[in-house]
Amino acid sequence: MITLYDLAFDNELRPSPYCWRAKLALKHKGLAWRDEPVGFNEKDKIAFAQSQIVPVLHDGTAVVKDSWAIALHLDKAYPDKPLFPNDPVKAHARFVNGWSDTAVHGLIFPMVVGDMLDTVRPQDRDYIIESRSKRIGTTDFAAFQKKARETGVTAFRQVLEPARRVLNQQPFLSGDAPAYADYILFGSFLWPHTFTKKLDLLDKNDVVWGWRECMFDLFDGFGRKVKTA
Repeated sequence: MITLYDLAFDNELRPSPYCWRAKLALKHKGLAWRDEPVGFNEKDKIAFAQSQIVPVLHDGTAVVKDSWAIALHLDKAYPDKPLFPNDPVKAHARFVNGWSDTAVHGLIFPMVVGDMLDTVRPQDRDYIIESRSKRIGTTDFAAFQKKARETGVTAFRQVLEPARRVLNQQPFLSGDAPAYADYILFGSFLWPHTFTKKLDLLDKNDVVWGWRECMFDLFDGFGRKVKTA
């Protein structure tokens, strides 16, 4: 049985965009797995992988850390239903990976950091306060988030222009069918979807909104069944 070590918030919420990438890749491959929840203060659970962060995949004798490495492992170990079907050198998906990690996540984070503090496990709150306050320069997470949302949604929609230009020409980032590039960006949307309320990141007239709806429907509505706050 494959085991995926997955970031856990309070009430069994699972928000990590990187873990969602791994889960969507597993779904794409048609593989079953067992989730092992890991809190911010439970790094001992993944010490065997010499990792401080999730996701970590334990697949037989293989131990793989990092969502990108997990995707590469799955394509090598389970070659059916490739994750990079129209991207043999993985250049396009690698761009989407880096763009999402920096530009996309960089704009989402300030708009959700207050809700993050409200939904983490009680035993992880001090860790979040200490680590995230250093990043944002204050311990008033709610006020920081409120201010970030005043201009952040517009900026976020603008940063999606590279995806928008692709999706104006084809139904998915990966072509006629979804693959890993799509799972990367969709994982970014599942992150706030899991634990944040009253944050409309997309306009319904946006082609990215239509693409996101299609992604929610994949794998028998896997994304729609996500537990949310």
